Amino acid sequence: MTLKTKYRTLLFLAIASVPIVLLSISVAIALVYDKVFKLKNEGIPFHESFAYPIMLVAFVLSLGLLALLFSTTIHSLLSKITMLNKTIRELASNERIPNTLTISSEDEIGQLMQSVNLLIERTTYRELELAQQQELQKELLQKLRHDIHTPLTAIRLQLFFLEDQLQGQPKLVESLNAQIHYITNLTNAFQLQAFDTSENSFVVQEEIQLAQLLETMMKKWRYLYRMQNIALHFHHDDPHAIWISNELWLQRLFDNVFQNTLKHAQATKLEVSIKNGQVFMCDDGVGFEPDADYAGLGLKIIQDIAKTLNIDVSLQSNDTGTSFGFAQKSLQ
Repeated sequence: MTLKTKYRTLLFLAIASVPIVLLSISVAIALVYDKVFKLKNEGIPFHESFAYPIMLVAFVLSLGLLALLFSTTIHSLLSKITMLNKTIRELASNERIPNTLTISSEDEIGQLMQSVNLLIERTTYRELELAQQQELQKELLQKLRHDIHTPLTAIRLQLFFLEDQLQGQPKLVESLNAQIHYITNLTNAFQLQAFDTSENSFVVQEEIQLAQLLETMMKKWRYLYRMQNIALHFHHDDPHAIWISNELWLQRLFDNVFQNTLKHAQATKLEVSIKNGQVFMCDDGVGFEPDADYAGLGLKIIQDIAKTLNIDVSLQSNDTGTSFGFAQKSLQ
């Protein structure tokens, strides 16, 4: 039976039952009074006797009983709606997947509960499938980290044996060791961050001296830029500018800009500057269309890391060059 039919029938019964019940009570009390109490009360009419207020009380009690009986149906409907509301909110909260609902009727509410059960079962399946995929990805990442660490260890050993031959170039040995350490830290960070989205990933934050960080990165990239005849310039208006961020992930963020400029910009210079607590990186290359389909992985990585680190990124690019601007959002 549909809800429409059910409540039409309920309304009809409510309208019909009131006069029937009242008439039945009045007739029953009147008959009892005439047969039992009228002679004892010396012929006092019914409307003047004690039976009349008893009949009125019986009317009120019967109406209250009818209201209670019919309200149970409304209460049952409201209980089902409340249960559906609670179940859908639990499903949307991502805290836990609720149990499927017990369906006791075939009306519209029952059909709605069937649909909610289908949604719960589908969500359960997707959660289990996602968990399995994440386990496989973790296993693959661990293997990849092992494959990366193995050649890094071999490079360290080879560098150890070459130190005697490179005694005249201590900075080169120090730079190679620093790069090996950087790659190691980066792969370790991937293990912690690879399975988190930008919204829920956790990054340990600390005070970062921007000028010192960028100067170190300029030294790292200067050799490759010199090989490609690209000039590097660094300017800042505040040598003590500080961001509250993560040094490793900031390096990765800026590394992608250095990498993109080196490989794709066809530039002759890259200017890095710190102005009013913001970082600007501008080249004089051929530029590109940021919204085009061919926009590379480097740009996507820049946007993802900036989102994770709570950094606003501005990008302007045309045939005279490309300019990146990075500004840390205010901490609430």
